[in-house]
Amino acid sequence: MNSLSKRLTIKVIVFFLFFSIGKQINAQDIHFSQIGNSPLNISPALTAVFSGDVRFVGNYKSQWQSVPVSYLTFSGAYEMKFLHKKMPNSQFGGGLIFNYDRAGSADLSLAQLGLNIGYTHQLSERNFISAGFQVSANQRMFKPQQLSFDDQFDGESFRSDIASQEIFESPTFAYFNYSVGFNWHYQKPENRTRFDFGVSVFNLNEARQSFFNKKDINLSKRVNLHGLGSFKVGEKMDLMLLSLISMQKPYAETLLGFAAKFYLNQTMSKELAIQFGMNYRVADALIPTFEIDFRNTIRFGVSYDVNTSIFTSATNGKGSPEFSIIYTLNKIKPLGDKKLCPLY
Repeated sequence: MNSLSKRLTIKVIVFFLFFSIGKQINAQDIHFSQIGNSPLNISPALTAVFSGDVRFVGNYKSQWQSVPVSYLTFSGAYEMKFLHKKMPNSQFGGGLIFNYDRAGSADLSLAQLGLNIGYTHQLSERNFISAGFQVSANQRMFKPQQLSFDDQFDGESFRSDIASQEIFESPTFAYFNYSVGFNWHYQKPENRTRFDFGVSVFNLNEARQSFFNKKDINLSKRVNLHGLGSFKVGEKMDLMLLSLISMQKPYAETLLGFAAKFYLNQTMSKELAIQFGMNYRVADALIPTFEIDFRNTIRFGVSYDVNTSIFTSATNGKGSPEFSIIYTLNKIKPLGDKKLCPLY
């Protein structure tokens, strides 16, 4: 088979994969490998559940660069707390999140802008419950001019100058999406031990997903079960245990992880910590992780998916790098201002 025929075969296969996404298979949500480092994509109930006043989160993932249909995923979020000074045992939180996902020769993409609202109530000195809601505007699109079709083959060779007769009703469509979540947060005020357990349901309205105006193709609900724990095991060391189970029919994904965090400097305003860990996406990938934390304000994380599934032959053993950055701001409080609870 000559190189031209190989390229034609690859393009035809890519088209049929894309075509099946639009006509037969329910679309799937984006996902990241660093458990807990994109909280608003885990649950709306995690909105503003952090130590600080304002938080910025950024995530970037580059996947499957060695195959024709590589993926690029980006997420950015902003969160803040409000009314907590007027509500001694409660707080409201608000957030904005932007997600972008692009894949394949036709740049099949999703752009999402979401608004989050969360409410947290303190049950006792150590226990908090949260509920959250998200509404998002979404757009899916692709570029049909970047695809190749069999009617551009003249019997001997592929000719890009021949216009294809394939007709698409629209290369783009938009929809709204609604999601909810619930979370239980436990935190010891006397040390660093804390954990979260929760459940969330994304895509409650199961919006239509089709470039062909078909009404029976919908975005399936996604149910997330999360557990995020940090346990103080020494003056300069914490143990992290993490889990995320996502179910979006007909698929399911289980992520498990552990990490050790070492506090190299605990002097106020000079804090420095590093974290080494390993995550596992069941039946799919091993994911070594590394994070560095400056002054309890800026946390930078990097990870690398090492594929262990049957897809390894297609990726030539190459994995997927992922990066995250979390920036937390704490407003300066007047002398004598009393902290009401460790979450605030």
